[in-house]
Amino acid sequence: MTVPQKIPNKSDNKKQLARERSTERILASAIVLFSKHGFAQTTMEMIANHAKISKGLAYNYFKSKNQIFEHIIDSHLAKQERFYNNIPPNLSAKEYVREFFIRSIQFANEERKTMVLISVCLFQPSAVSLSKKMIENVERRFAPFKEAMRERFRAYGIKDPDKEMIFIKTFLHGLIMSQHFNDTTTCTPTIIEMLLERYDSK
Repeated sequence: MTVPQKIPNKSDNKKQLARERSTERILASAIVLFSKHGFAQTTMEMIANHAKISKGLAYNYFKSKNQIFEHIIDSHLAKQERFYNNIPPNLSAKEYVREFFIRSIQFANEERKTMVLISVCLFQPSAVSLSKKMIENVERRFAPFKEAMRERFRAYGIKDPDKEMIFIKTFLHGLIMSQHFNDTTTCTPTIIEMLLERYDSK
């Protein structure tokens, strides 16, 4: 026997819309306050006041500021995952690394404020458990992408793909930091191509 599905009424839609708006305000306020005061000094009451909602309503959506921060991290990683998921699968090692660099820099530019916020907050002693959860989340989300990169390095003849990945990641982080703080945007493509020359030597 088929159970008839409940058709959402206007009241349900309004409640859902109100919930989404309140959640967005809480998250936006949390980002502002975490950036201004740090994770440890920000309280749920401060977030609720900034979002112009009651503290009780804030707790109705999120159990704690930790959960809010976890949501911010998860949303950030989900966006990053989408940037990498559609990299064409039939690229050479050189082409794959180039595409990885281009997408990573584009993502860093679009998500700069959130990246800075997460980095600053996770270095605070009070956020040790959050740092551990984020590392676990990153490992879980990007395991397929890392394996795809390992396969290309193995096919290229690199004996230690993991060490090569660490090198690429370190170089990328330095490039992003330089671009953000020293405005090296115009020479970034040239720097990337200089690095990629290492894959022409075989």
